[in-house]
Amino acid sequence: MVWKRRQFIGLIPVSALSIHAAAGGIPTAGAAQAPPQGAGAEPATLLTSPPVVQHPAADSFTVHFAVSTLATGWVEWGRSADRLDQVAIAADHGLVRADDRALSVRVWLDEPPDADQPIFYRVVAQPLSYRNAYQLSRGEAQASPVMRLRLPSATADEITIAIINDTHENKETLATLHDRLDTLDPDLLVWNGDTTNDFNAQVDPMQIVLNPAGNASRGWAAERPLLFVPGNHDVRGARARELTTGLSGWPGQADLPYNFALRLGPVALIGLDTGEDKPDAHPVFAGTAAYEPYRQQQATWLKSAVERPEVAAAPIKIAVCHIPLRGRPGDNDGTTLDGYASYSGMGARLWLPILRQAGFHAVISGHTHRHRIDDATDSEPIVQVVGGGPQPDRATLTLIRAAGNAAELQVEDLAGNRLSDRRWPAN
Repeated sequence: MVWKRRQFIGLIPVSALSIHAAAGGIPTAGAAQAPPQGAGAEPATLLTSPPVVQHPAADSFTVHFAVSTLATGWVEWGRSADRLDQVAIAADHGLVRADDRALSVRVWLDEPPDADQPIFYRVVAQPLSYRNAYQLSRGEAQASPVMRLRLPSATADEITIAIINDTHENKETLATLHDRLDTLDPDLLVWNGDTTNDFNAQVDPMQIVLNPAGNASRGWAAERPLLFVPGNHDVRGARARELTTGLSGWPGQADLPYNFALRLGPVALIGLDTGEDKPDAHPVFAGTAAYEPYRQQQATWLKSAVERPEVAAAPIKIAVCHIPLRGRPGDNDGTTLDGYASYSGMGARLWLPILRQAGFHAVISGHTHRHRIDDATDSEPIVQVVGGGPQPDRATLTLIRAAGNAAELQVEDLAGNRLSDRRWPAN
């Protein structure tokens, strides 16, 4: 790849720099202001995760970051590291967004970057406290280091995509994956489900999804975009509904937040959400599951997504979903009350015919915690790739390297040993 990313560490008080919040708490580049009076006790560390870039587009991207107390936030960005002359503010119907868990900011570019032209940015958060509706006070803002982001382009000649799955909060696996990603430097990272075992009351969902390495100075998606695909464990637990605060859905897709259809160089990449691994009527869900109509909605969306010109014309077509769409003889398809799914029978019935008709080459999944590849057959031309599990001796990293009309898929273990590979066109 052309750019070799640098590692930035540390957190910087905004008062020590030249860019401050303007009057009224709305930030403007280069506008100085003394810290407001009357703020309560401020946390030593306001930013508690690295920035996480999501939802990449030719003219925009989203940045998420965790905070330790009620705060507002913004993104300062520019075309060079020493000139962050643009500011993006998160607001909903005119009200600036504030949260005590995490913030997200959509950054709209004045024009799409040229090939291999980076965007430089940093995130800034500022504490907010309310005495009453007319007495608000602000603490000192805190900024992240400046990051260098390269957005993937639909017209790029080549692309490298890294895919991980079923990390389940395993710190050793997560640390090693961070190391491997630093070395491999892919253009894009896909987190293909099961970030956790469950989001129960005692866990902090924002730290699990935005700071998986447990080190706010070390991010795997601060300088490359992350695409998130939910797994069945990501929807479990009393705090599962907080997931969208840290890993939000795609803008403008309230009903299908985690579906995406992207052209990334030679690759068309489709994201599908398989949901839970048991029927909605299973008593364990106590009436809280409605994944069957959700999968049907996705089938309707998928029919139109694969017909988009940029998707239909792609020489390489890949789908990602957490639960496999192909099973082996005797595998549970998740449509009965017995046991749990090894593959998504309903997803297979609804989605595979559409993907076949559109000429997709592979579906990449996880869920079973055992790596395998089901090759194409006369009756099923789509290859099924399944990643490994959370333990270091089972974890895998899947890489797609595409250039021109060809692509190589490689699955490796955490030591970088090649476990499997496939190529398109096939040799």
